[in-house]
Amino acid sequence: MPSTTHVKELKQEIHMDFKHLFRPLQKIAKWTGLHSVQIEKESRFYTVKRVLHWIKLLIVYFVIVSAPFKFLYVLLYNDSGNDGWIIPILAVFVFFVASTYVTVVSYFSVSKYFSSFCESLNEHQRLYGNIQINLFMKICCKWANWIVVFVAVIPSTLYGFMSFHFQDDLIDIFRPLSFNGVLNTVLTLSYLSSNSFFLIAHQVTLNMFFILTFTLFLMQFSQLNERLETSLAKILSPSQQEKTIETIRQEYSSLLACFEISNSIIRHYLFALYAMCIPIVCFLLYGWLRGKLTRGESLAMTVLAMFVISFVLLHTIIGAIFSIMAHSPLNVLMKVDIQSITDKAVHSVSLFVSRLNGPTIGYHVYNLFTLDTNTALGLTGTLLTYGIVMLQFSESGSSGNNACNNNTST
Repeated sequence: MPSTTHVKELKQEIHMDFKHLFRPLQKIAKWTGLHSVQIEKESRFYTVKRVLHWIKLLIVYFVIVSAPFKFLYVLLYNDSGNDGWIIPILAVFVFFVASTYVTVVSYFSVSKYFSSFCESLNEHQRLYGNIQINLFMKICCKWANWIVVFVAVIPSTLYGFMSFHFQDDLIDIFRPLSFNGVLNTVLTLSYLSSNSFFLIAHQVTLNMFFILTFTLFLMQFSQLNERLETSLAKILSPSQQEKTIETIRQEYSSLLACFEISNSIIRHYLFALYAMCIPIVCFLLYGWLRGKLTRGESLAMTVLAMFVISFVLLHTIIGAIFSIMAHSPLNVLMKVDIQSITDKAVHSVSLFVSRLNGPTIGYHVYNLFTLDTNTALGLTGTLLTYGIVMLQFSESGSSGNNACNNNTST
């Protein structure tokens, strides 16, 4: 007879609490100001805790929101004699506007939907059985705090070091900040490092949520598709076949409802990521081809562009894989012989097929587009088109300058 401890372990394994699973990720989101903090009124020092919480939020969001305004000031009031200074500043301005947008808007979506997402998974589990969690998800969720801090601290430190090392080349970007004197240097490095830390921490947190939920739903849709193939391959009684198909259809709809909640959390980040990709790449190409960038500016913009492009490619590939897997039951259902099943089973199959043939299932960005294979092709074509246009523009500009020089010398 199993011991009481063994029975408790079995119950915990069967009934996974997703609030508990994602709690470390939720904690780091609260600590960095990406998630609201609920303070119970019955707790001790309620007023003090609430005041300290708002002070922390004000400091974090001042550091984050002030960056785009700083670069806007540079764009409007810079009196540099270098005609190429505006290129790196525009690229950095686009990046910080998009990153600030992600933080501010995601604060409300994470605070509103994170708990609802965990509750929906718990409810789905209660209705349709245990959701399997692999070792990768368990490790990432358990060590989410340290992963986010580690990944955010290293780039922030490198950013501060690069800023100090290339301070002469990047003087236009840092204004009105400067490295003149010890105090100004400390203040500038503190501001730059803290700004980059919070922005990176928020984006790493959202990326971890994106990858974890992708892994979770990919496993569930794969298992559901296998169950559908197995059940249709078996020789079942009409009543059992009706029940099996309808149960799988309802479970699929429940998974989609959970997925839509997770998409509500991540969609702001996806929108900003894709919106800033093309401008940053174009500014970098223009600066390279026209020879307008200093060594420090070239290095900074190359790192920024590679960072953005790599994440765009990663999210596009993940979105395409998920969309393919989410539509995989359609291939199985299209092979069903409707003449060999009952009318109720035909009705369930029709509802299932209608949903799969309906709006594209996948990570959608404000209903503008969905991350699928078409997105990968469209993005590649857009980047190649802009690259060719920039190259032609550079060649025409160079030939025009050469002609002017020849006329002048003549």
